Amino acid sequence: MWFRRASPDGGETRAVQRLRARLAESHQLHDLTSDPLLHAVRLERFRVSVTRSMWFFLALGLGFTTTGVHEFLAGHLSPTDALWWGAWLVEPALAGILVTLLRWEAEMLSQGQAVDAAPVVWLKRLLLGATLVTNVWSSLRPPSGRVEYGVVFLHVVVPLVVFLIAEVMPVIQHRCNAARDRVMTVAAPVHVPVAPSVPRTSLKLPAHLQAVLGTKAAEVRRQGRAVTPADVQAAVNVPDAFAAQLAAQLNAA
Repeated sequence: MWFRRASPDGGETRAVQRLRARLAESHQLHDLTSDPLLHAVRLERFRVSVTRSMWFFLALGLGFTTTGVHEFLAGHLSPTDALWWGAWLVEPALAGILVTLLRWEAEMLSQGQAVDAAPVVWLKRLLLGATLVTNVWSSLRPPSGRVEYGVVFLHVVVPLVVFLIAEVMPVIQHRCNAARDRVMTVAAPVHVPVAPSVPRTSLKLPAHLQAVLGTKAAEVRRQGRAVTPADVQAAVNVPDAFAAQLAAQLNAA
């Protein structure tokens, strides 16, 4: 087996330099790909992609059921009848209500709000149930009088698929949002809680400033003296009058 010799001056060979460069690149890639924020962005993009696909296939299914509803309402009529034209608007109207309801559900779920109220559930079931009944009835009683079992099968399956898509979409939204929130919780910076011995002033200050003041006060007390406004200003940048109030409260605590 042949081995590459070290350079004459004792430095690294080109092979070692290349491996070190690859190793450094691997560390950088690992740090970037393991960042929780990157996972959160990927989850959000995945949710959007899946949601768009579901919307697309839901629209296709509703387009198919429109023909069944029209045949149920006006299959025995001719285009010269006004109802024949108006029947084409029934299913799009029902589908429009359903799509609007699903959009509302998606937005509420993205905000962490529950969407399982009884009127919401019953409205979805009524809209999709009406579509199923009209499609099945029109396929069992076609104007030609001849029942095509393949057509009956499609008019049963497609409305059921549309119904299940409408039920599954909120689940997809909720699970994706929960996974994203879990990742964001991991990515959130860890705030060091204020120790019980650190006095908190009654004045409104951010938690990290309270912690800095508490640490400074403990340091001053170890020196056997009271906290002065100068000690406060050495820890946080506040006006003189405010520093005097903080020093008084820290000494009282």
